[in-house]
Amino acid sequence: MDIGDALKIAFFVLLILALALAIAGYIQQASQPPQPVLAMNWPAGITYKGPDTTAIAGWYCIENINSSNGYSIQLNAQFNNGEWGAQDVYMVAPWGQTGFGENVWPCGYQGCHPVSLKFVETGPVSCAWLIIALRNGYAYIGYSLDSRTITWYGSYLVNATYITTSDYTGIVLAGYGNGYQAQLGRGTLVYLALYYWNGTGWAPAPVGVNQGLQTGETVNHAWEFTSGECGGYVAWFGWNKTNPESPVLPSNLEPVCPTPPSFEP
Repeated sequence: MDIGDALKIAFFVLLILALALAIAGYIQQASQPPQPVLAMNWPAGITYKGPDTTAIAGWYCIENINSSNGYSIQLNAQFNNGEWGAQDVYMVAPWGQTGFGENVWPCGYQGCHPVSLKFVETGPVSCAWLIIALRNGYAYIGYSLDSRTITWYGSYLVNATYITTSDYTGIVLAGYGNGYQAQLGRGTLVYLALYYWNGTGWAPAPVGVNQGLQTGETVNHAWEFTSGECGGYVAWFGWNKTNPESPVLPSNLEPVCPTPPSFEP
């Protein structure tokens, strides 16, 4: 064997070793469980990963919330015509007012103003469903307190046919409204989940952690987490004094994926 053949063999051996190491690294990374993400100065929650659908239902359940200036739970949807979006909101204002509000926006959420703005005052509602549905070009917005019936309290002609997979579609915890930021303190834990209408029933939605979009309202800081299917949570239990990038969370904290509702959109 001459030196040229030896170099060729050595090259292929190194190439095979490099490929093997790359594959091993990818497998190791893929096998690692998802980790909580620190949301700072953006809305905290989960984002819809598809498929396109005519209706989404977002569930929230407040285990505990510590906010010095109110907050909201927002179900957000962007429509396929690229010109419209909608919000279905449970709001707790700093002055104590609570209830459900809707916004319908032309040209998305950035730099635009709502053309439909309604509010239904209620008492505190710790757990509920928020629903946005499209029928015959209209967006319908409602909520359910019992998983069986929907209170529709808003509708607007948007000339859209489905809700898109988008960074602007999902459910989040944020400030109460008007661009405000919720100032969260220790003990905050809110469960979130998302379902989509598959034509015959509600199916658990593929989801990911929100990466700073959906709405102009934010939180000062919170850990957001999802396993990737249906459920997630937003939580804050203080800073890790030795490593601020490491979450301080209760042990064995897991997302909740509730029983699908029986109402139809």
